[in-house]
Amino acid sequence: MGMLEMLLGRKRPGAGKPRHSRAAQSTQFAASQVSQQAGSVHSVRKDLLKLVLRETLTRNGIPGTWMTVDLLRTTNSRKEQGVHVRFLVREWVPKLMEYGPALEQEFVQRLVLLDPQALNWLMGFSWQFSLDDISACPRMPHPGSWTASRDSSDKPAPEVPLAQESGDIIAGPVFIAKPVEDVRADLERLLALRDDDMKRHGPGGEDHHFAPTRPAML
Repeated sequence: MGMLEMLLGRKRPGAGKPRHSRAAQSTQFAASQVSQQAGSVHSVRKDLLKLVLRETLTRNGIPGTWMTVDLLRTTNSRKEQGVHVRFLVREWVPKLMEYGPALEQEFVQRLVLLDPQALNWLMGFSWQFSLDDISACPRMPHPGSWTASRDSSDKPAPEVPLAQESGDIIAGPVFIAKPVEDVRADLERLLALRDDDMKRHGPGGEDHHFAPTRPAML
């Protein structure tokens, strides 16, 4: 640039443009492209997870309205992008909770069949209850039930021990009380048999006549 041009404040064409302007535009375009690609990959993974859940429920006879899925974008400790699967329980079915671990296992197996690299971006599972009505859900049990033996219901009831013998208790057979009429009839029959035996087998082998014994009134 000449001295005259410097004094007049003129600049050469293109002199004010930074040399790295084109490089800056190229960098911005690359960052935007990477962001779009990441969003597209995440969208594909979400669709894949929804498909796997639908197939898992259908093949096991579980209605699709009982459980849905919420997919959350997350990162691991190495700052790698992935998806966290949250199962949303919308119908209270105790059996669904009982077989929850088996359902997770089958879900992962079907996912790996469709995408062998799924274990690299699948970040884990969680469960959430999204029930419209919780009145059918049981209340919290007694605190002692949590530590009780889980197979106690399969065992027979323990036998009640017999009472220990003491000075004022006589151990012996237990009789069931009969009505008064039955007791009276049995007593009269026994007395009649005894009278008949005494008549036939008295002293000296001779029959003796005795007045019939009358039972006292109870």
